[in-house]
Amino acid sequence: MDNRSLGLLLVSIGTIFLILTLTLHIAGLLYGVILGSSILLNVLGSGVLMKFIADQKLANL
Repeated sequence: MDNRSLGLLLVSIGTIFLILTLTLHIAGLLYGVILGSSILLNVLGSGVLMKFIADQKLANL
């Protein structure tokens, strides 16, 4: 799996978790875990995608 696919997968799963926190009526620890994992996955996915873009930019010079 290349970096682009991995980054898109992480961002997609993070977005799904974010939508789950907005649609489900949960409270407490489970809410925090789902929201925290959503933030973590979105940040990691964005970082992987930024690295992929930087590598592609360097390869095209």
